[in-house]
Amino acid sequence: MGVVKGSAYGSGLLPVVEVLLEEGVQELSVATVGEGIHLRRQNVQVPITVLGNLLQFEVEDVLKHNLIPTISWASPLTAEPTDSLKYPDGSRLRVAINIDTGMSRYGVQPQDLPALVTTLDNLNVTIASMYTHFQAAINEPEKNKKQLDMFLEATEPYKLRPLTRHVAATTGCVQGIGTNLDFIRPGGAITGLSSGSDEESAGLFAKCGFCPALSVVARPTFFKQLPPGRGIGYDATYQTTSDEWIANLTTGWSDGFSRRLSNTGAVKRVKTGELCPIVGRVSMDSITIRLPEAPAEDDVFQVISDDFDENTSAVGLARILEAAVYEMPGNWSTRLSRVYIKNGSIAKVYHSLDYTC
Repeated sequence: MGVVKGSAYGSGLLPVVEVLLEEGVQELSVATVGEGIHLRRQNVQVPITVLGNLLQFEVEDVLKHNLIPTISWASPLTAEPTDSLKYPDGSRLRVAINIDTGMSRYGVQPQDLPALVTTLDNLNVTIASMYTHFQAAINEPEKNKKQLDMFLEATEPYKLRPLTRHVAATTGCVQGIGTNLDFIRPGGAITGLSSGSDEESAGLFAKCGFCPALSVVARPTFFKQLPPGRGIGYDATYQTTSDEWIANLTTGWSDGFSRRLSNTGAVKRVKTGELCPIVGRVSMDSITIRLPEAPAEDDVFQVISDDFDENTSAVGLARILEAAVYEMPGNWSTRLSRVYIKNGSIAKVYHSLDYTC
């Protein structure tokens, strides 16, 4: 089961789904009913589970678009006439039950699972799957093993039913915990992202052969040499101390590049691999970088690099910003064009503000 919520963790929903289906992924999951509807409108036909807890007003859309909603309690369904809980083809509504084994967000408590199953059976609803979500980080496998044991105990009475059980999201997949059940459920790992920003997590993902698929690149739109004592950007938070080459890149906080990287972050010069510091404020539409010399006409800079670099990768930026790794690609807006590479060649381009991706 491929988890493609949040526009496939920022890499673009439809292009990622296309590759997953080509590679034989059997089911997909998303966070919201809206994401599921979007996939259906793009003629994606495989089963789609919505991981967010179902609300009553969403029931009609779930049925209309043949989605599998997550249920933690039956109240969204008990308000509907039982004979209406059917898909357009007349088949019964299928649901996924989230069991809370420690995350303490969504999910039915294990002791309340039998009552929920009974209620769903009485509503003539099909239970398609039961799942849980691990709470602990990559370096705390014992906690996740404990959750797995709780899940297996809670679901033991139902294992002969025609339903699937799954627990291993990205962290579980790398730890090898729960990967022997019916499905694994990778999300960020699909696009090569580490689940944690600490060195141990990033190192483990790199050792396992993961490599981030996404990079954000930019070309200078203007550059010049400034004399000493010039203030750069809003509030002149950076002052040149000598004759300095300055270049502008057209990406800013409106695109998803954090303002907190003002005078702190850096970009990577692709040709040489050298780091060029961000000077002055990150503004809405641009950042300013300092160069050792005038840029060449073909110079390209990585704003996010497709590696585990401590300064410019999603992992490195997350560490600097004390943020989640998935925030780094997930925050980028549709204002940026997206270019998809397959076997070394451009396979597809989604231009700026093309919301279909």
